[in-house]
Amino acid sequence: MSDETLHEARARRNAAWARFNGQKDALRTGLAEKSIPARIKDAAMDRVIDTVDEAKAVAKDNIPVIGGTLALLAAWFFRRPLINLIKNRFGSDEADEDVT
Repeated sequence: MSDETLHEARARRNAAWARFNGQKDALRTGLAEKSIPARIKDAAMDRVIDTVDEAKAVAKDNIPVIGGTLALLAAWFFRRPLINLIKNRFGSDEADEDVT
């Protein structure tokens, strides 16, 4: 290699090394300000907040569907007491009619 090409290669190497050191220093500075676990936590919280906001928007657009679903769930949860209530209410009337 000639002296000129060697000099150019060294200049390119030094420039690349300087860029690398600059990026390394920027990374260290960034990590000193906020650690990786804190960054992960913040990113996760941002996603959770976005998901909650999206769920609120969907719920606002579908209030009747949500109300109907909740009513059906409540009816299913209280199905035995409701069935007993209906049997007692209408069963006693049928028993009274049979007696007379």
